Amino acid sequence: MAKIFDALQNDGRFGRLVEIIRTLGEEKTLQGEGPMTFFAPVDSAWDAIPEPNRAMILNDRQMLSHLIDFFTIGGHKCTLDALLARNVVQTVEGNVIAVRKTERGTQVDEAVVLEGDMEAENGIIHVLDSIPFVTLSQAFEAYAASE
Repeated sequence: MAKIFDALQNDGRFGRLVEIIRTLGEEKTLQGEGPMTFFAPVDSAWDAIPEPNRAMILNDRQMLSHLIDFFTIGGHKCTLDALLARNVVQTVEGNVIAVRKTERGTQVDEAVVLEGDMEAENGIIHVLDSIPFVTLSQAFEAYAASE
């Protein structure tokens, strides 16, 4: 079974995310021991961010690094059922994200889970249809505070 980074790379839906992870040198983290839970937005999620915001985000390594930390829950391999039972979970970045059932399906903040519980050797991946705006704004705040 592949580790999280390899699973993302082999899937085909995460070209932009894989490129970001490589740019940041985060492959080692996502190929590490784990366990971890990773929220993976598909390529169309990145394309949906309006320009010039997308260009600003994609060209700023520090901002991207915060964003990747917002997508990761360290030390836990959380299935969707486990996330729903907890309702709110803390990411590596330190902020919390809400996981709930809605009429649109299971949502992580505002993003809808397209596919949950993708097994990896070192954790689990949940595929998202968008990049939650809450996450983006929190990542920007963390970025701005660190300047």
